[in-house]
Amino acid sequence: MIKKSIYVFALSTLFFACGSEENSSNATNKETSTTNKESQSESLMKDPSVAPNVLISGVLNNGPNATLVLEANTDRGTIMISKTTTDEAGNFTLKGAIEAMGLYQLRVDGNVPEGQEAKIIPLTLVPEDELKLTLDFDDFNRSVVYKGTEWAEPLNGYMDKMKDFIDWQMSIENPQQYSEDQIVKMVNKEKAPMDRYIIEEIRKDPDNPAHILLMTNLMPMMGFDHYDTKNIEVLKILHAAYEESYPNHPMTANIGSQVAQLEKGLKDYKDFKENNIAPEIAKKNPSGEVMKLSSLRGKYVLIDFWASWCGPCRVENPNVVRLYKKYGGEDFEIFSVSLDKDGDKWKQAIKDDNLMWDYHVSDLQGWNTDVTKSYQFSGIPHTVLIDPEGKIIAEKLRGPSLEKKLQELFEK
Repeated sequence: MIKKSIYVFALSTLFFACGSEENSSNATNKETSTTNKESQSESLMKDPSVAPNVLISGVLNNGPNATLVLEANTDRGTIMISKTTTDEAGNFTLKGAIEAMGLYQLRVDGNVPEGQEAKIIPLTLVPEDELKLTLDFDDFNRSVVYKGTEWAEPLNGYMDKMKDFIDWQMSIENPQQYSEDQIVKMVNKEKAPMDRYIIEEIRKDPDNPAHILLMTNLMPMMGFDHYDTKNIEVLKILHAAYEESYPNHPMTANIGSQVAQLEKGLKDYKDFKENNIAPEIAKKNPSGEVMKLSSLRGKYVLIDFWASWCGPCRVENPNVVRLYKKYGGEDFEIFSVSLDKDGDKWKQAIKDDNLMWDYHVSDLQGWNTDVTKSYQFSGIPHTVLIDPEGKIIAEKLRGPSLEKKLQELFEK
């Protein structure tokens, strides 16, 4: 079985990708503002001719003559708002014009050496903010102290908890010595103080802009098996507060959408784990048409998770084809779900392996597809056999075990 690689210590990498060099290399003045006009409707900054409405000042210790870039995180990527250079003592002042409360970042400009992380810190700026920062160039991402805004202290507390969690992660030697279950328990234990802090902060001041960042840790990063479902209620409190304070803000709609997805995911999980009901799968076939698993109710269905790049899957395919020729028809169907990313390779494998049934779907997201979470598997080939009512009656059937089960069902 080909295993999906699991890197459970990635929880600390929740922040931001670097902005492109193209966005940040053209401004040469000590303090400038710019905007991407094509993205104004989606971005969070005003026209550069508008008077600045945020002021960021501070000191970057061990960072003389460093270039700092203020950027907005938008649905079209990071867009530069303003740029400045520190003086010989590391002091800086940076002004910018933003449209609304949102997620921003301050970045040290320049090429990132191989093997090193970009120097970036998050900011949840609000118009009229006057923010003061203290940082160290050599430990930029972990040294920040925020002052002067309503979101400064909650974010300071969060960063402190996050640093403790990262320090623990870095202290782990040879994580391969632990089982997946052991690692999950260890992560949950060490992450608990940060989660408690976040929940307390959200309950205390639910519409605080800092919660754009804090809420990320309340998502089920390791599936619902180890997820505290009470977090959903906390996120609902956050969403209700944002609806009142930021009723037309895209972030408010985004939080609402995430809460709705969480509730649906939890229902699917409970149906799957407790009631043995196969979660719905609705994805496109090679022709671009959406096919639904539920359309096959009334039949026994083998859900076959595979991929063109999966050697064991391709070895198993002739056996699946043989059994489909024998049992396929009014009472039995195969619903193949590919974990491919390359559509052409997926289609060619269907043809080459003579996978003659009609139901082939994929979102071409590879292991990022949502079916791995809803069906709780981490390796392919993986099969799930469901009855005419959509209930799961068997899993991981291959070769002789699959043939034996079909013989039992159809008495052939």
